[in-house]
Formats: sequence, structure tokens, C-alpha cells
Amino acid sequence: MIQSEEVITVCGTISPDEMGITQTHEHLQVDALDHYGTYDLVIDDEEQVINELIEFTAAGGKTICDVTLDEIGRNPLALKRISEASGVQVLMGSGWYRQFGYPTIVNEKTSCQLAEHLIREIEVGVGDSGIRAGFIGEIGTGRHHILPAEERVFRAAAIAQQATGVVISTHTTHWGNLAKEQIDLLTEYGVQPDRIIIGHLGDRRGVHHLLPIVTRGVYVEVDNIGYLDYQPESVRADNVASLVAEGFVEQILLSEDICMLSHLKSNGGKGYGYLLKIFVPMLRERGVTDDDIHTILVRNPARAFVRKIRDKNNI
Repeated sequence: MIQSEEVITVCGTISPDEMGITQTHEHLQVDALDHYGTYDLVIDDEEQVINELIEFTAAGGKTICDVTLDEIGRNPLALKRISEASGVQVLMGSGWYRQFGYPTIVNEKTSCQLAEHLIREIEVGVGDSGIRAGFIGEIGTGRHHILPAEERVFRAAAIAQQATGVVISTHTTHWGNLAKEQIDLLTEYGVQPDRIIIGHLGDRRGVHHLLPIVTRGVYVEVDNIGYLDYQPESVRADNVASLVAEGFVEQILLSEDICMLSHLKSNGGKGYGYLLKIFVPMLRERGVTDDDIHTILVRNPARAFVRKIRDKNNI
């Protein structure tokens, strides 16, 4: 059986070697006004985002994974236009974000039926757009326990993951709450740990908070980089450097989770280039080598977001 490898972007498939420097958890378009009650969570000006990405590409960035789902304004056609105009390769997610925003389909369908929906978006495209999702996520849970509807979504994600081979990207609330439970649920339904990205980690002080998660074999995503109202940046840099020192460099992913107008550089925020221009030098100051940084920003995303597909003519 011959297998080939591909990464699914909004403009078509590429090889994993073409991904380059990748930020794995961003929002290029988002509209969460109905859920959070603030216009700061509406990014819908395509031209503004295209201009914002100039700093990202100038710093060496090549690919962005957009984790926005339908409840918070996913817009496949806009993502394709932004990708074509900016030259940034964009991967789009599929799934359902959090229970507070679930559409009626989540309560009306079984996990198997929901999985069929995910599989179609990955293999065929979203609606009649022909634009395919390249991963599942971000799918999330709350702070204290996994709710029945959230479990249904995670089961659907597990079924779809095994049918398609794409990676699952999760949302944890409050910097890792229920991360281990998310891993337990997905692996119980057959997902391999290296097909799981656990999001919103690295903000708690001390790498000991991350070790019970990373030792499960999943990717740990430090994706609140630039959120100085959460923690000083040194906390995240120290945690990443400690993970590298502990031997987990091949399981680290980095991103900024830009999701607010106030995050954009043109509005006085950090911008999509912050990680590469500000955070990476902080890692070097802590002894993280250039080869380790290349692994984190290039090799790891390529391994995480690639999927292996069977050649039907050579089975």
C-alpha cells in the first residue's frame, strides 16, 4: 500500500515541506459579538488583515492555521481571498467550538452523523465553496467537566480524524483545564496522541503543569503569546525553554491566538509578527538553539498538519 502526504490549505493541497514557518492557532476572520458582547471580537476587514500579514511574512512567516469555526464567524471564501492576496498559506479548521455557541445540528445529530459532516468538509469542502478544511478544531471544553454535547463533538472529531487522517486541535479553558480529560476521551475513541494538539497552554508558572500533558505524546500548543494581561511573556518563554531542556522539543507548537481588533498592529496591538520578532529572541536568550526553534516553527507544524493518504491505485 503506497501512501502520499498532503497538507490541505484553502487554496488547495501542498506538501508538508512547503509549510515553512507556521503559527498554528490564529484567527484571520472572526465574529464572536453575539457570544461575548463586544465589537473587539469582530475582525472582518479583509484588506486590514492582508496588510497586517505583511509583518508576518517579512519576518519569515509562511503559513497560518485559522481555528475559527462557524459559531464565531468562519468565512472560507474570505480566508481564500486573504491567502491569495497576502501570499500566506492558510489552513482552515472544521468542527464546533464551545457549547455556548453550538448550532442546533450538534443537539439533533449523533456523533456518527456529525462525523460525516466533518469528513465532507475535509474531503469535499465547506458547503458548495469547494474550499476544504485542513484540520479539526478548535473544539473546546469549559473549566470543570466535559459536558454531554461537548463529548458528542469530541467523539465525532475522533471518528472523522480516523477517517481522514487530519489532526485535531483543541481549546482548553483557563490554561489547560481538562487537557488530560480531552486526551483520555480522544484516545479512548482511537485517536493516536500525535494526532492531537492541546491548545492554550504555557501560561501557568512552571513546566510541572505541562509535564502530565506532554508526556502523553500529544502536541502542546503555547498559543497565548503576546497576552501580557494574562502573564508576563517571560513565563511562556521560560516554559518553552524548560520543555526543550526536558526533551520535548518535537511536541511544541507556538502561536498568538489573535482574535481581537485590539490585537492588530494597526490598532495598537501586537500584530501577527510579534511571535517571530519578539518571542523567538526571548527563546534564544534562554539557550534555545536555532535548530530547536526551526523544529518548533517548521518541522513540528509540518508533522502535525500533514495527512497520509492511500493511493487507491496501488492497494
